Parts: sequence; structure tokens; C-alpha cells
Amino acid sequence: MSVRKFPLTLRVTVTGATPDEIREAAVAQALAFFGSSTELDIISAEAEPEGEHHSRYRAVVVFRKVA
Repeated sequence: MSVRKFPLTLRVTVTGATPDEIREAAVAQALAFFGSSTELDIISAEAEPEGEHHSRYRAVVVFRKVA
């Protein structure tokens, strides 16, 4: 049996100085992947300081398309 449809998640890594900047960059990547009119669920999101840059953060955000 061939499975053609299954849930797919997308994990993106973005950097930014503020939570809003991080959200905007992550959502832009997810919409580019799933399609600009897609409704998205955020499965998880974690941010941490980006090494030596104390005012920048790296975040990993996991998205899934709403069924």
C-alpha cells in the first residue's frame, strides 16, 4: 500500500534580537515552504542566546500545517 498523505512538520532555525523579529522570520520561512495562504500550528519554539552576541538569539521553531 502506498501512502501519499501524511502529516509533515517543518523545523526552522532563525536569529533575531527580539521575540517579534524571531516570530516574523520563522513564520516567513514556514509560509514559503507550506504556501502563503496556509494556516499553521506551532508545535514548539525554543530560543537561546546566540553565542558571543548577547543581544541576538537563535530560535528553533517547529510548524505543522493545519489539517
